[in-house]
Amino acid sequence: MRVKSAFFNRTKFIIGNGTNTRFWEDTWLGETPLALQYPSLYSIVQRRDAYIATVFESIPLNIQFKRTLAGNR
Repeated sequence: MRVKSAFFNRTKFIIGNGTNTRFWEDTWLGETPLALQYPSLYSIVQRRDAYIATVFESIPLNIQFKRTLAGNR
């Protein structure tokens, strides 16, 4: 495991206004990044480096996927 991955897998972030915490790749909800919690969604998201503030700036959430989501997956 790379040092960077090992460090960030054991680190939590204080979200604050959400402009410095990445939605998918930082640990902010639960014990692991959302990218690891939901690998199927992470594999098709367009902006993997989106910040929490960007995602939550509108309703529906500002998340775009490479294809349409359908069914249980």
